Amino acid sequence: MTAPVPLNVPPLFDRIGDEALRRLLWAFYARVMDDETLAPVFRQKLGAFPGAGWPLHITRLEGFWRAVTHGPSAYRGQPGPAHMGLGIGPAHFDRWLTLWEHTLAEQLPPAEADAMLQLARRMRVSLERFALSSPGERT
Repeated sequence: MTAPVPLNVPPLFDRIGDEALRRLLWAFYARVMDDETLAPVFRQKLGAFPGAGWPLHITRLEGFWRAVTHGPSAYRGQPGPAHMGLGIGPAHFDRWLTLWEHTLAEQLPPAEADAMLQLARRMRVSLERFALSSPGERT
């Protein structure tokens, strides 16, 4: 039997905060750029890490993660279509989740790391569906 979740738990974003979220994202993408499976995809799209298009990309991702963790955000992007036409598949998403899980464990307390991992696992389904579809295909 699982313990009930207290009703007065602050939103996930409030438990993580701006600085920790930013550190998490930079640490994660530094790890991604050292990965032989994922680095080529990101390098082709964003250029050399940590320069080129990376500061803007991380800023967008901060907005995205703020929104999904119920923090203040002006994010209005469409993450699904952004993953179309990149030549990525299930192995890329498997690797992405593995690196995300390791980075979360290093950067956040266990409860927050687990919550962020569960969000990523749920969003993987949609992102992967878009990634495997062709740009003209409606999903």
